Amino acid sequence: MEITVSMLLAAIVIGITYTAYSIISQSYIAYHNKNEDMTGLVRLDELLKKDFSHADTISKVDNGILCKIDTISITYEFQPEYTVRHSTIIDTFKLKTADVNTLFENQPITEINNIPEQNRLDELDITVLFHNEKIPYYYHKQYSSASLAERNPNAVN
Repeated sequence: MEITVSMLLAAIVIGITYTAYSIISQSYIAYHNKNEDMTGLVRLDELLKKDFSHADTISKVDNGILCKIDTISITYEFQPEYTVRHSTIIDTFKLKTADVNTLFENQPITEINNIPEQNRLDELDITVLFHNEKIPYYYHKQYSSASLAERNPNAVN
């Protein structure tokens, strides 16, 4: 009888331990996955901020933008299910984008123009879907007057 009671108690303790381990394991996996997704979100934001601030010019291209920094060209391709950054290496961010708006002096740039200078932009407004939440991001490029004079050589100060 004593052995049966001790075996019953051991089975109850093992069952409780297994259940607690399962709960903790699932919580850790969910926490890890969410942090991994958040890391991608933060990294994309850091790279866009850096590229916007260092770029000499930023232009609209098919499905994205092109940042020119000296002799380096960095392209961002915004797809509904992911974003790709093409530079010396290729980064893929598995983030869903809802809206991508490109503007120059508060005027939307919706089509690619044959004149490359007419594709220049100074604002990027993008909405990222993160765990069923819309997160808006806004980036702005401040151009020098000399750089803007290249855009319109007939401009008068």
